[in-house]
Amino acid sequence: MANITMADLLASEDSKKPLSIHRGQDVEGEIVSILSSEIILDLGTKSEGVIQKKDFSDEVLASLKVGDKITASVIYTENESGQVVLSLTRAISSKNPNAQKFARFQTSQKSNQVLKGKVLELNKGGLIVEIGGIRGFLPSSQVALSQAANLDEMVGKDIDVTVIEVDPNQNRLILSQKTTISEDTQKKLSQLKAGDTVEGKVAAVLSFGVFVTLDDGVEGLVHVSEISWEKIEDPNTVYKVGDSISAKVLSVDTATGRANLSVKGLAGDPFSEKAKEIVPNDVIKFTIQKVASQGIFGTLENGIEGFIPSSKQEEGTDYKIGEEMSCLVESVDAQKRRVNLAPFITSTAGLIYK
Repeated sequence: MANITMADLLASEDSKKPLSIHRGQDVEGEIVSILSSEIILDLGTKSEGVIQKKDFSDEVLASLKVGDKITASVIYTENESGQVVLSLTRAISSKNPNAQKFARFQTSQKSNQVLKGKVLELNKGGLIVEIGGIRGFLPSSQVALSQAANLDEMVGKDIDVTVIEVDPNQNRLILSQKTTISEDTQKKLSQLKAGDTVEGKVAAVLSFGVFVTLDDGVEGLVHVSEISWEKIEDPNTVYKVGDSISAKVLSVDTATGRANLSVKGLAGDPFSEKAKEIVPNDVIKFTIQKVASQGIFGTLENGIEGFIPSSKQEEGTDYKIGEEMSCLVESVDAQKRRVNLAPFITSTAGLIYK
């Protein structure tokens, strides 16, 4: 009997793997590593697969773990590192190993069926909930108002949820704790319309916004971006539970039984008035607040935001947070509510800007 060496065994194993992968092919891989910007998959071939995290929604990313299987399409058969480059955009659901399990959730969504799940963990955006071996995501905004302020206390508990979004291609399962909406609430919601001014009390303050109980008992949500025209990092610095609040109705969501509200919508945008004072080619003082790859962010003397794109930065200059500098106004961007700038440079040859 011939001796079998380790090399023979490895060669035998390799011979069982597909010899080639072609562009456009749908392949299934198992997650072996989750890195800062990409996910590495074992494709069962000599080359590993790589898929960018940006292909996934934040909710799906939060639920992914090593060992999960993903179906994706081949974009490039080999990059400079010898990896197969993959994308979710053309993945086929029929090849998804969880397609049959997800079919249950698609049926539940259509019938608005209430399901029971267990909360596994809390992350920045909400809760990871397991139902029948499938992990779903319950956004903080979809948690029952009575529990919204104490999400950490829900970990380990069984809860009732409904399905509001399901996509087998992306292993995406989005849940809501808003299981039933009474006829009375539906009637009150139908009486609200965009542009109405409403009054209420703050019921919960979370990182993403403020829950409000309106005077008629309807639940409302003021997203953090709708609290003020100025940027608010933490709603807790502005409101506390029990505060009275006036807001403008942006929209009414009959599916979740909630009114989407805006506090800043009751006041005019101060940017419009302040921007009237600024015209292209003005020289203005600018204080650096943040240095990023796309450019430099900061504030002008009147408090509105200024921006120096990276293409306008002076080569070799070390820009530091807190530094004040003179800049030339290039344009006023009303949509982004900021002024686009370029460094204003002086030299013995005279004033130069770019």
